[in-house]
Amino acid sequence: MPSNVSRDGTVVALETALLAVVAAAVATDLVLFARLTPQSLAEPIRLLLAAGAGIAASLGVAAGVADGRPLVAVGAVAAVPIAGLYAYTGLLLPWTQLSFFLGQIGVELTLSVPVIGGVLADVLFGGFTLSQATLERAYRVHYGLVVAVAVVVVGRTTMLLRGRIDSSPA
Repeated sequence: MPSNVSRDGTVVALETALLAVVAAAVATDLVLFARLTPQSLAEPIRLLLAAGAGIAASLGVAAGVADGRPLVAVGAVAAVPIAGLYAYTGLLLPWTQLSFFLGQIGVELTLSVPVIGGVLADVLFGGFTLSQATLERAYRVHYGLVVAVAVVVVGRTTMLLRGRIDSSPA
């Protein structure tokens, strides 16, 4: 196991950066949800959020590896598909030409899965073609993830702050 100096410095810095990126993404996504931005900015902002999900996944894996505990590293790697799902559903929501293109690719990739592809396409996209059901499912999954991640960020931030307060000199 790494020394306390390495754990305290590197891991806390990576966790803090990760929490900052995720908190910024959640806040920005909630601003988009409330329609407080002009519609013309929605697609570029969603592209930035998708990039932020990739950055968050990378920071999470780095923090998990730097922590030195195998369970934390496995958890960080397991969170990568969740970040991908967040980015993908977020890009489907503005329902622009890019969204339709990405949705069509998703349906075709899902249908190419042997045996369960048809069932998977029906569950994930509401059928074999893109429709209103696709948008509704993407909306539910995306904002369900936003709420879940917001709860995790608040809890983890509270734990980090409590650890810093407890370890500070009295």
